[in-house]
Parts: sequence; structure tokens; C-alpha cells
Amino acid sequence: MSQPAPMNTITHVKADLFAAPKGSILIHACNTRGSWGAGIAIVFKERYPKAFVQFKDICKLHGAALLGTCLLIRGDSETHDIACLFTSKDYGKRVDSPNEILTATRLAVEDLLRQNENPVKELHACRFNSERFGVPWDETEKVLVELGAVVTVYERP
Repeated sequence: MSQPAPMNTITHVKADLFAAPKGSILIHACNTRGSWGAGIAIVFKERYPKAFVQFKDICKLHGAALLGTCLLIRGDSETHDIACLFTSKDYGKRVDSPNEILTATRLAVEDLLRQNENPVKELHACRFNSERFGVPWDETEKVLVELGAVVTVYERP
């Protein structure tokens, strides 16, 4: 007997990720080296400098052991929570392979879904993994759908 196809739980919008509703969770992919130095991570660093310090400190403390986990940095009612999905140990020329990134993505999203409770908050994401980490977006999206994650995905207008 075949399994039913998973329900599509992904909504795509052409808008600025940072226009997502306040109090929701913004998702992006991170390395375990403590760098928000390229792509959308630079914007996160500029908009949420305190979150960057928390991220960097956690990376210094745990390093590569963070791979496949999610650091959920809580904001307040006037800002966003930030979900740092640790999907690659490194960045640039040393970024993990697409298969390694997808494996870590599955684990990190599962971790995020476990942490997103009391109350459950809306999830909003860029097309993470697809630019600097070089993983085709449809592969990452497939992981989200398989996990049943309800996410609004933002593409630049």
C-alpha cells in the first residue's frame, strides 16, 4: 500500500523576510564557526546584534557539535525570535556537501519543531541553504514538507 503524499505546508511569498509578523520565528541556516558574514546572515547580524553575540558565544563553546541542532534565540513581543539552523560546520570553500547539509537540516528542523511550543509561533524563512551553502532550494523544501513544517518562505521581490 502506498503512502499518501505529504500535505504541502509551505507558503511562498515575494516579500522582505524581516516584514514577517512580530513575535514570529525567523529561520536561517548557519555554520558552527560563529560567522554571520555573508548573504542574509549579514542582515540578521545588523538587525539583531544581541542575537549575534549569543550565536557567536554558543559556537565558541560547542563548535561542530552544534551541527544538526537549532539555536532558538527568543526575542520580545516587538521583535522576532531567531532560529539558527546549524546545517554546515563551515562556510565558503569549506562548506559541507549538499547531502551533509540536507542531513543536518532535517535534524535541525526537527529540533526547531520540538522547541517551538508554549506558545507555538509562526515560522518564516528565507530560502535557506540555497545561496551561500549551494543546496538547491527544492531539496531543502522537500525536507520541510516531509517533516510537516508549516513555514512561510520569503523570496526577494
